[in-house]
Amino acid sequence: MVCAICAAVTAALAAFAAVNPFHLRWGGPATAVLVGLTIALVTAAAAVVPRRRANRIVTAVLGALVLVGWCAAAIVGLRFSGPQRDVTTVAAGNYRLVVVEGHAFVDTVYSVHLRRGSGPLEQDSLVWQGLAEGAPPAQVRFQGDPAADQQVEVVAGPGCGYRSRYDSLTLAVDPVHRPLRLDGC
Repeated sequence: MVCAICAAVTAALAAFAAVNPFHLRWGGPATAVLVGLTIALVTAAAAVVPRRRANRIVTAVLGALVLVGWCAAAIVGLRFSGPQRDVTTVAAGNYRLVVVEGHAFVDTVYSVHLRRGSGPLEQDSLVWQGLAEGAPPAQVRFQGDPAADQQVEVVAGPGCGYRSRYDSLTLAVDPVHRPLRLDGC
């Protein structure tokens, strides 16, 4: 009974982390860990239900296989995002626009993130995602007062600017720009 209640609580926390309404930076890894914990707790709760020992063993083995599959998928997913490093930061008040260099397989990919806060409650929202082998944006800036105007601009190249608005509470960005070609906007 205790395992079932704990499984329900971790499932609710995993769902919250997956939705990530406040764009917390740790949302992805937290979701992976909470789903794995939920699978383990559901397996433990389900393994004690059958009366026959053979059924308990089959339930535990099936749960362990699902958990191993989930762990493999989570590790591949988290590793697929690759290492990232902050290249430049433009700060205005509590907000920061950060140009991030990441890797898609062997290609370098640049993106721009809007961040606020620090530590476990740091928020992070994607504003602009470049293409593989593309150049970093020429300029990133806030339009007016970050707290009042809530607008950011990414200048990818000459005559190629992208503007987005963001919500000051959730840090949701609208629209998130993803250019389709390297040679244009």
